[in-house]
Parts: sequence; C-alpha cells; structure tokens
Amino acid sequence: MLNVNLWNILWTVVNLLILYFLIKKFLFGRVDEILEKRRAEVEEASKAADEMIEEAKKAKAEYQQRIELADEEKEQILADIKKQGYDEYERIVGEARKKGEQIVTEARHNAEVENERAKEVYAAQLADMVVEAASKIAATKHSTAQDRELYDKFINEAGAGK
Repeated sequence: MLNVNLWNILWTVVNLLILYFLIKKFLFGRVDEILEKRRAEVEEASKAADEMIEEAKKAKAEYQQRIELADEEKEQILADIKKQGYDEYERIVGEARKKGEQIVTEARHNAEVENERAKEVYAAQLADMVVEAASKIAATKHSTAQDRELYDKFINEAGAGK
C-alpha cells in the first residue's frame, strides 16, 4: 500500500515554495518587465496614431475649405469673364453701328453728289441741245410749221437721250 510520510509532504511543500520564489524573482520579474515595456510601446504607438488621425482630419477640413474657396473664386472669375464678354460685345456692336451709320451717311452723301453731277451733266447736255437747236433755228428761215416740226424733233431727241 501506499505510505504517507509527513516529512515527505513537508519537504515537498518547502521545495515548491522555494521553487515558486525563485521562478517569481528571476522569470516572472523579467517577463513582467518585458510586458510593461511592450505595453508602453503600444500606448505610445496608439497616441501617435491618434495624433496622426487628428492631423489628417484637420488637413481634410483645411482642404475642403480651400476647395470651397476655389469654387467661389471660380464662380467669381466666370462672372467677371462673362461681364467682360458682354461689355466687349456691347463695344463691338456699338462700333459696328457707328461704322454702319457712317457708311450710310457717306453713301447718302455720295448719292447726293452723284445726283448733283448727273443733274449738272444733264443740264449741260440740255443747254448744248438748246444752243444747237437755237443755232439751227437762227441759221434758217422757218415758218411756224417748220418751227413746230423742229421743236417736236428736239423733244424726241431729248427724250431719247435719257
């Protein structure tokens, strides 16, 4: 059978206690130290990551604000360009109207001058024809019937000259 000895149990308990204190002092102390260092590293990395996330959020907000400002600036530039385009359009149309009025005025003036020249030429031709007719009448002795015949001939020639 099994023998139970009290001294054996006591020495086993003492051996276990000594072994426990030795392991605790040399093994668990170093393991705890390593775990503490690792925990500190993880906390530092976590803080750094949180700081980077905050910086990224700030940068994102700043970029969104810049984009909004750029959109507003773009709209303002487009409005200015449209206004300049309308102003340029109005200026060009105004100049074209002035040139058109000037051309019409010059054309009317030229037409009046041509009309005056045509009248002068026609008057000169008429005067020449009258002088010619008068000289023919004066050069010959006519009767009233001949005068009428010459007058009708003059009128026909003057009408054909138009």
